[in-house]
Amino acid sequence: MAVRADVPAVAMQVSRGVLVASIQLDLDDAVLARFREDLLARIQETGSQAVILDVSGLEMLDTAEFTALRRIMEMARLMGSKSLLVGLQPGVVSALIGAGADVDGLEAAIDLDAAFARFEPEPSAEGEPAAEEEPDAEAEDAEDPHPEPQR
Repeated sequence: MAVRADVPAVAMQVSRGVLVASIQLDLDDAVLARFREDLLARIQETGSQAVILDVSGLEMLDTAEFTALRRIMEMARLMGSKSLLVGLQPGVVSALIGAGADVDGLEAAIDLDAAFARFEPEPSAEGEPAAEEEPDAEAEDAEDPHPEPQR
């Protein structure tokens, strides 16, 4: 299915190695289809292993649109990118839960800072200074061939 040029595009950019899609427009079937195609193409182009879908600009999201976003997140996962939904408004969350939307296994964060923190690598033990150990008196005696007599 070819995407029409008159269908608005979702803004996307790579920041901190993460592909961020900022959904700030009303969703319909045509917008969702273009978004799906654009997002999957950008994942392929950039090789991004993480995607943030920022929906903080959406004041309404029905279950069909939510399901379509979940499917797009699943497609991104199949391409090797972990996806995270960010910025769901309280009213949207309440309406989705009230309508019985499937939220099982959904990865979400409260805001962009929390989302980026989720994708940052955990500090490794190699980069941290080693903790100094207290000398072991028995080990010192074993290493010294001529120990001093104790009084």
